[in-house]
Amino acid sequence: MWTGPLHTAEREFLRSDLDPRELAALLEPFTDPRPATLLEVREALLSGAVARQVRDGVWRRVITDARLSEEWMVAAVGLAVPGLKACARRLCEGLDGRAAEDVQGEVLAGFIAAVHEIDTGWYRLPWMLRCRAPRAGLRARRDALAHPVAGAGPERGALAPRPPGSPDLVLRDAVRQGVLSESEACVIGLTRLEGVPLARVARERGTAYWKLAKRRSRAEKRLADAVRSGRVAARSPVPAPA
Repeated sequence: MWTGPLHTAEREFLRSDLDPRELAALLEPFTDPRPATLLEVREALLSGAVARQVRDGVWRRVITDARLSEEWMVAAVGLAVPGLKACARRLCEGLDGRAAEDVQGEVLAGFIAAVHEIDTGWYRLPWMLRCRAPRAGLRARRDALAHPVAGAGPERGALAPRPPGSPDLVLRDAVRQGVLSESEACVIGLTRLEGVPLARVARERGTAYWKLAKRRSRAEKRLADAVRSGRVAARSPVPAPA
């Protein structure tokens, strides 16, 4: 029985009351009757009866909406859950329940990041999204296998000193420049620099996993844009005059 972030994502998807008529219209030549719910849209997409170009068209629409709406991000995740579960199932083999949840969480985070980043002009969009999602999960699996005993080794949540020019300084400058909040910088630092699984951070904060994943993804996009523009850099604070 599935538990953890993917189970939660599936439950949220099944509760969704979004109107699927636009997606159903794209599928109409391949479905009879026309899908009336997002679950029926998912079943049609997974049936193998829909032409690749039409599947891409449906996902193009879903991705566009998911980038603008939290509700549609839930829908995008829900449409992909069967494939994400298949990926996570392989990655979770031999892991205990807590480590398996962390792997699931990273697979989900990888998918959400891919929704934000993928070029919607590409072909085979669902396949491309699914290929990107397991990478973060694989890192979480390797980490779990390398640290099988809870609490072994140095405290992972503590930020070790880093040399000048490190990613820590970028995060600090992003906070000073108003690009990131302290909370966003903390989440990025813990999960990207210290390797703490996002699922664990979400549990500790009492936040729904997919919500925290979306917040991190949005924050990382702002950070990347600010770094590219030169607004944010790895610079130390200027000391106050004596």
